[in-house]
Order: sequence, then C-alpha cells, then structure tokens
Amino acid sequence: MSVSALSLTRFAGSLSGFLQVASVFCLLLLLVKAVQVYLHRKWLLKALQQFPSPPFHWFFGHEQFKGDQELQEIVSCIENFPSAFPRWFWGSKAYLTVYDPDYMKVILGRSDPKANGAYRLLAPWIGYGLLLLNGQSWFQHRKMLTPAFHYDILK
Repeated sequence: MSVSALSLTRFAGSLSGFLQVASVFCLLLLLVKAVQVYLHRKWLLKALQQFPSPPFHWFFGHEQFKGDQELQEIVSCIENFPSAFPRWFWGSKAYLTVYDPDYMKVILGRSDPKANGAYRLLAPWIGYGLLLLNGQSWFQHRKMLTPAFHYDILK
C-alpha cells in the first residue's frame, strides 16, 4: 500500500488532522514542562540537602503548615533545626527560612540578584531602593548608606 502526497495534504488539511497535530504538540509541551520541573526539583534537593527540614510530601511540600497550627509548626521547626530550614511549596518551589544572625549577615552582605517574588509587587509603593536593587546599582547605594550605620554615629 502506497501513500501519495495528495492524501497526506488532505489529511493534514482536515479538522481532525489539525486536532491530532495540536494534541500531539500540547502533549510534547506538557512533557517538556514536566521534565523542566523534575530537573529543577532535583537541583533544589541537591542545593538544600545540607539543611535539615521536617518531612514533606513530594508534591504538596509543607502545605500541612497551612491552617490554624501554622505558627506552632514554624516555631517547632525553629527549635528543632538550628540555623535555617527549607520550606517546600507544591513540589518544585522551596524557600529557605533563615533565622541565624551569622547566616543572615552572609546572605544580606552579598550583591546576588534578589528574588522576583513579592518584593516586585511592592515596588510601586516602596520604590526601587536598596531592598529591590541588584548588581552594581545595589553596591553603589549600599556604599552610600554604610557610613550612616557606623558604630560611632549610632552611639
């Protein structure tokens, strides 16, 4: 049985052929996104493995913290985990909760790019100051503010 080019164009031109191609394309996009999420989660697990954390569900993460007992759960985590612990949200998103002053000093002293999360929503109200700046502009603003917080001035 041979397939002619004419029958292929007729097949591709029909509505059912278009729907088949579109559904295969959507499945491929879904597969690519699933692989991206899996690889990102694997990278996060490796990066955060040095920080102990309470047990979490592979998909829901620490969503059991939500509700009436959320504050008590966070306080118990602070008591059980010495300097910091990761909180997982919906499988592939993690936030590192840091409460040790030495850790905070190292993190806040770096000029690494800030997260594009909730701070960006506040930008119209608080402006693009030291909190939201990144890179060289962050360093310049920090250099201007550092003398204001010198120990002798704060006395």
